[in-house]
Amino acid sequence: MNVVHAPSVIHALSAKVRGTSLMIQLSAFTVVTIDVAVLREPWASASEGAIKNVRLEGGGASLFWEDLDEYIELDEWLPHVLNMDPAKLLGARNRGKKASPAKARAARKNGKKGGRPRKAA
Repeated sequence: MNVVHAPSVIHALSAKVRGTSLMIQLSAFTVVTIDVAVLREPWASASEGAIKNVRLEGGGASLFWEDLDEYIELDEWLPHVLNMDPAKLLGARNRGKKASPAKARAARKNGKKGGRPRKAA
């Protein structure tokens, strides 16, 4: 049986627990704060120290609590918690990769001139 792992869409830069809040930094300007009570078991019955001992795994694609031996995959969990449609999240990721006809023309024009113009100082 072959298992195909799709690349993760959501990557965290950092994660920490402060008080009763799990703070997940997704970008320089985006921090998602979620009450730890949303996590339920085994977090509900875990000690404060065990809950605070969270680290990123898989390049920020998942959260891992070593003391609890628990993982949370951000792609699967975060859209559900935030009431987001995972399909829309995937679509948004791919829309930025599409080249419009104007973008293709500009790339060809720049290529004839030796590449992308340098930024003005």
